Amino acid sequence: MTQGYVKVMDVLYRICVIISGTALAIMSAIISWGVFTRYVLGVGSFWPEPISIFLAIQMTFYGAAACYRADKHIQLRMFTDLLPQALKKWQIRLVDLLMASICLFMVAYGASLVKTTYFQAYPEFQYIRVGVAYSAIPIAGLITLLFLIEKVFIKPTTATAKEG
Repeated sequence: MTQGYVKVMDVLYRICVIISGTALAIMSAIISWGVFTRYVLGVGSFWPEPISIFLAIQMTFYGAAACYRADKHIQLRMFTDLLPQALKKWQIRLVDLLMASICLFMVAYGASLVKTTYFQAYPEFQYIRVGVAYSAIPIAGLITLLFLIEKVFIKPTTATAKEG
């Protein structure tokens, strides 16, 4: 069963990487187009900014979930490296509990934000709902929580191997 869970997490990880990488690439092209039209053609395009905001939200939250699973997120090791070995194990568990709290917060309040803003539309694009853009918050929160469950219960040696 654990092998199946890890395989599903591998797929979710790849999806997060693809979404965030694609969003970054498209956002770079769109912003470049906006700069070109404004400063070279002398006529600014109305659409690059709202689409870039939408893509930035996707890139940020799905990219953060992928970075968490790959263990490439920002870590403050200066303080933890100074801790004695016995306290490091407690610190790791505390961080896991705090991370679970953040994920649950993202799921609960992100879903509330999506519900509140779902019927609002971007002025430039009436067919794109603001809630759809914000849906990345609860979805990425849930994915990160699943990655945390994998880290804590299926691959617990990952965290303890780093401290030694």
